[in-house]
Amino acid sequence: MSKTLDVTRQTCGRYVVETCLRPDGAVFLRTLDIFPVNARNWHGPYDTMDAAITDFLDRTAIPKITRKKLSSLRDHGYAGDVGGKEMILHLDRWTGATTLSDFELVEESVQT
Repeated sequence: MSKTLDVTRQTCGRYVVETCLRPDGAVFLRTLDIFPVNARNWHGPYDTMDAAITDFLDRTAIPKITRKKLSSLRDHGYAGDVGGKEMILHLDRWTGATTLSDFELVEESVQT
């Protein structure tokens, strides 16, 4: 990114993100408080600011899983107690890294 472009900060979900609007209208987004470090790179281009924010929120949302899926994850060693809290191993769609994650239990018909 060029140093002459304006970068703005805002809170999106659990993170503070920076967005940059290029003169041609393309939008780029990054966050500086996320790991691994390579996930801090600029993502884009997006057509609009709303598209960038929506994509970020979708990719960083807490996974929603069913009881059946949680049972399967437990059976295969991908879910368990971490410091008194149950967590799952999850492929983070923003960073591309496998990470420990909170999760939300949903009914079978509501899973996304």
